[in-house]
Amino acid sequence: MDQPAIPQDDLIDVMEMTQKLESYISRILQDNELSLAFSALMSATINSILAQCETLDEVVFYRNVFMQIFDSSIRTIKIKGKD
Repeated sequence: MDQPAIPQDDLIDVMEMTQKLESYISRILQDNELSLAFSALMSATINSILAQCETLDEVVFYRNVFMQIFDSSIRTIKIKGKD
């Protein structure tokens, strides 16, 4: 599957939308038990991807994009261990 060329304006829109989503998600996760909130968040993510894809190739592509972003985020954060 070819990667589409994305206009700069669309990239800026995605960044703004991402920041808004992070803010909303953070508030919801803080107000609920993490294991339940995380399960709901993952289900919502999966269902959103499936609802927007028309082929298995698209599902796999967006799953791979999701995992690459997730892996990259894990590598860049600094988590302190138990002291």
